[in-house]
Amino acid sequence: MAIILECKNSYEELKFLLKKNKDELMKSRIKILLLIKKDVSRKEISERLSVNKGTITNVVKRYNQNGLESLRTNKGGRPEGNPLWDDNIFEGLVKEIEKQDRYWSLPIMKEWIQKHYQKAISEKTVWYRMRHMNQMSYKSSRPHPYLGDKKKACWGLPKVL
Repeated sequence: MAIILECKNSYEELKFLLKKNKDELMKSRIKILLLIKKDVSRKEISERLSVNKGTITNVVKRYNQNGLESLRTNKGGRPEGNPLWDDNIFEGLVKEIEKQDRYWSLPIMKEWIQKHYQKAISEKTVWYRMRHMNQMSYKSSRPHPYLGDKKKACWGLPKVL
């Protein structure tokens, strides 16, 4: 079955992009297009570039639909980027936790931030930030025993005689 490649870029343009591009995956996709422009069969392209025939078909379909932009490697992640949270939020949370007037779980911390700062922060982010503030243990949000005094470290535990 012949592959129909729409002529969106000339052979010379593709050769130039191949040399200019640093993304190896994009380079291999451009090589597929160049070989198709030379009327090389899918089987031969597959053998030369060590790619699946289905990959060749997918590259051509994507190129025909949206041009070269559709062949760029998607690095993933959030399109808007990672949100930067104000350190004051977590410093305020640490101060509240240090009062030790109740047990703090991640859902409770998340609710506290929502109530006091009107910010919707994921539990994973809260856990990560509290852990990396180096004031809270990563198992639960309590001061490290060596940072606090012994009475606070044993808070809530029965005394053994």
